[in-house]
Amino acid sequence: MLRPLITATAAVVLLAGCSGGDDKASDSTADDGGQSASSPATPEVPSFDPPKAFSPVAGLAEPQVPGDNDYTVQAGIVGQTSLYAGANGITGVNVTGAHSWQVLSKEDTTTTTSDSSSPMALQLDGKEVIGVVYVQRVQGSGTQKAHGQVLFQWIDPTEGKVITSIPVDLTPLLGPDNGGKDIVSQTYDAATGQIAVAVSAGSAENAKKAGTFTVFADPKAKKSTVTPFFAVAGLLDGKMAGAVGDGQEGATDLTIATADATTGKVTKKTPVKANYLRPAGFGAKRAYLSGSVYVPAPPGKLDGYYASSVYSVDIAGGTFTTLTSTLKDDMSSVSYECRGDQKNSVVCSGSRQLESVEIIGFDDSTGKKVWGYTNESASRVVPSVTTVFHGVVYAQAEKDAVLMDAATGQDIASPTPTPGDGGTPSDGATPSANGTPSESTPTESSSSSDNIGGFGDTTLLYGEPKSPSMVSTYGSVYLLEPGDKAPMSTETVLVVQKAIG
Repeated sequence: MLRPLITATAAVVLLAGCSGGDDKASDSTADDGGQSASSPATPEVPSFDPPKAFSPVAGLAEPQVPGDNDYTVQAGIVGQTSLYAGANGITGVNVTGAHSWQVLSKEDTTTTTSDSSSPMALQLDGKEVIGVVYVQRVQGSGTQKAHGQVLFQWIDPTEGKVITSIPVDLTPLLGPDNGGKDIVSQTYDAATGQIAVAVSAGSAENAKKAGTFTVFADPKAKKSTVTPFFAVAGLLDGKMAGAVGDGQEGATDLTIATADATTGKVTKKTPVKANYLRPAGFGAKRAYLSGSVYVPAPPGKLDGYYASSVYSVDIAGGTFTTLTSTLKDDMSSVSYECRGDQKNSVVCSGSRQLESVEIIGFDDSTGKKVWGYTNESASRVVPSVTTVFHGVVYAQAEKDAVLMDAATGQDIASPTPTPGDGGTPSDGATPSANGTPSESTPTESSSSSDNIGGFGDTTLLYGEPKSPSMVSTYGSVYLLEPGDKAPMSTETVLVVQKAIG
């Protein structure tokens, strides 16, 4: 059986001078990066690669904001900076609480944002940066007509300053007063900082012009391209792999394709038999797509079934391997989401009607399956994968957060917390008198009413620790539904954890 990820909770004494309340409501922080002259240097934070145990250090009450809801907001972490992102912008807080900042998605009220990407951990000139993308509509003014755009931002994780920003005008593709709607998929090349996103058309008129289209941006060259009728799944050194096809009911020949990101031109197409084909995720070398086809019943039989497949595409050459699931169902197909560990493993989790039914581990160099099992296995539970990082799969199995080896699929035992790391949260709907993060009385700074939901306060945490949604060598994050101790205006609680083993 899967072993639980042991997560310790401790009542945290705030470091002198640390505060989460000095966020700047602007598109960048002040010249000093949000740290005043009297603020201390960022405290040293232990690093583990990869981390296998965490200790919650804060439960941040994130307020309700127009345009965002619990379906659109995302949690992330890049280096030592925990992130809370949505259509309105992105907020960063150091895992010690020493620095905080906010970068808005727009500079004025004439721009509206319909969707945003999750935060991405990238490199730019050898330094860690955050990548984020917004789909927007810019209201016309003067002689300028309204238009849609896709805005790319690369942000310094420590200071919260926008290093590079590239707005891509969609007028040449869709015409004036038209724009995309949702981000269908996102991918990046971590080594170059390049990003590509697939965007849904947003209207029947736009679908005829461009279908699902891909927008690419390069922060070094400060150039962008748009590729119509192409949904990107993976990006590597200026080359993309993805899917071409409308995916409408009745379609049987959909296409796996590659494209030159720097020109926006499709370079290779290979049709496959599928009723739908969509981006599923990416690794360091390959892109992954999820597809399914209905197989009619043979003569003399009543029922056909859905055959579901994962396609692993070499981004550089366009060749691919196909893995077809052993699971068959006459009512619905299996849909896959794939996550790379930034090294050589990719883990795909399959779900049917919101139930996790299959997990598959791939060697990203070859695109071949190396391990996997389904919910028909007699001895193992199929967990819900939340993230994969540097050889470790972080997943949720029923009530337990669990760890697995990304290369083999074997369970990994989490290190036992050392004295001082704290206990574990209680099971109740909200913390109780004997279920608070520590049996000892919290310090005044971490429990006072004016700091509830502030950095260093853990009283908003309840139940068993969840599997993280994003991990760095310094810590992890996940979102938690607000309990009855959260302020009335709370949309969600951002749980910030430091790595302890």
